[in-house]
Amino acid sequence: MKYYYRAYERTDMLKVRQFLSEAYGRFKRPNSWLIARWEFEIFFFQLRAGTLQDWERNIGLWEDETGRLAAVVSKDGDFYFQLDSEDPPDSLTGEMFDYIEGKTGREPAEYCKLAIPKFMSSLERQALNRGYELLSNESDSAVSIVLDKEFPVRLPNGFKLCSGEEVSDIAKAEGHIMAFNYPGTKGAEQMLQFYGGIREAPGYSPELDLALLNGQGEVVSFCNAFVDEANRIGMLEPVGTHLHYRKCGLGKAVVYEALNRLRSKGMVKAYTGPYQPFYERIGFVPEVKLGVWRKKMI
Repeated sequence: MKYYYRAYERTDMLKVRQFLSEAYGRFKRPNSWLIARWEFEIFFFQLRAGTLQDWERNIGLWEDETGRLAAVVSKDGDFYFQLDSEDPPDSLTGEMFDYIEGKTGREPAEYCKLAIPKFMSSLERQALNRGYELLSNESDSAVSIVLDKEFPVRLPNGFKLCSGEEVSDIAKAEGHIMAFNYPGTKGAEQMLQFYGGIREAPGYSPELDLALLNGQGEVVSFCNAFVDEANRIGMLEPVGTHLHYRKCGLGKAVVYEALNRLRSKGMVKAYTGPYQPFYERIGFVPEVKLGVWRKKMI
């Protein structure tokens, strides 16, 4: 089979989204991104902030003779290969390696970095042959939980659960800033200005956009969920709890509420990541680990 590279165009957004869903359907597990991460990258911040075009320059597509999408390269700090086969031909992945190394060389950057699923040994072999090294202190991962029961939602007194349009974008932005501890930064200024683009994502659902508010109306914990109806899976993106409100049961409560709502929509499994002890404590289990490989460029 011959594959042909072409540059990504914004009109390809839904085509890539469908490809990611179909790839999961073949693997029955993530091999890289799920549709939630794809939509999050585009809509959470970059589209409104005007930085989407820069991100899109690092996306490459490979199609077969019929125009069927066979592979995608994308970037979120590290590069990621989106594939629908556990044993893709070296001719295809070789072109993908050439692509990311070319992009890195034009930045220029000291290292080209690629996240590779641990179960894709052919990609690891190819990385070794091309001079990449596996980093011991960096990784990515996906954790999952089976939605085979109702999850207990115990909300402490003084907090209110809200969804969708009940909470302003400013309150949500402030909640995100405090959950990830970047107040007073340029990033915080931008988040306050541009937050809310996730509502424009194809998979956005107001009833799955959950926030816990304290008595002052501040967002102190949140969880947004997407659904992949074809595969009956849910995906949590983003999830966070205000730095000063942790270990109070708020994160567990809002995540469990999201899981129950996903279950009511017919989803049988939910994913999030990367791995954190918090997720393990509330019942998630590691499913896929990706090693981060790097190659010195200059």
